Amino acid sequence: MARVRACSSSNPNPTTKPLRTAAAGCLLLTVLLSGKLYAPSPAIADPVQQLDVEPESISNPIELSSETIDSLRTLLYQKLNDGEDSAALVLLDRLQLLQPAEPEWKFLAARLHNEMGDTESSRRIYEEILAADPLSFEALFENAVLMDRCGEHAAALQRLESALEAADSEKSARDVKLILAQVKFLQKDVKEALEIYEELVREDPKDYRPWFCQGVIYSLTERNKEAREKFAKYKELVPKKFEVDAYLQSPLSRTKLFGMEDS
Repeated sequence: MARVRACSSSNPNPTTKPLRTAAAGCLLLTVLLSGKLYAPSPAIADPVQQLDVEPESISNPIELSSETIDSLRTLLYQKLNDGEDSAALVLLDRLQLLQPAEPEWKFLAARLHNEMGDTESSRRIYEEILAADPLSFEALFENAVLMDRCGEHAAALQRLESALEAADSEKSARDVKLILAQVKFLQKDVKEALEIYEELVREDPKDYRPWFCQGVIYSLTERNKEAREKFAKYKELVPKKFEVDAYLQSPLSRTKLFGMEDS
């Protein structure tokens, strides 16, 4: 397992509501680029009714039924939406005991630790995921972004280059290249990021993801004509379930989506 180094957090106030807009933007980009849909994230989950199940009432987690797990999951998202971070972490610990192979709990724990300013724990969880699945798109992407924000710019790129060498399929290689381009952009290397996206378009013009990313970059760099062209192609290719037009209406949303603002 790679050595994990802690870094100063961009969120010095641990009482701030977790998984706020910037993190939600990163998560949305992960969903778009991975081509997978997940359960609603804590930042966008629908309001739920107050439940009676509380973490301290769970005396023997091994005996819990699937219905109780569902209730715990609902309560977890409720706590996250309410900004009750400590209670949410307790619930996540219990859920991981019940379902240790469930990736949802691991990713939620990593994201929550990061939002609370505990980057060391967040990165440790990502490393655990990557130890079991070195080409996990979500873990590679979110860990690389976190490494870059911690100032480990060269290490983040090296980690992705190693993953690219280890890619065992064309799809895996394309996934890693998408992440690599995103990190290049975060490091202000816009030219290199766009070149990677152009290469991906040439290789597979029907993949909506590089079109989308190019559109965001062109929009953020005020190249509006090119942005409109790329977004038009993206909309032509993207499955309806992944469309994010409402999120992209404002420049601020596009900035947060590409991880350029943490507030």
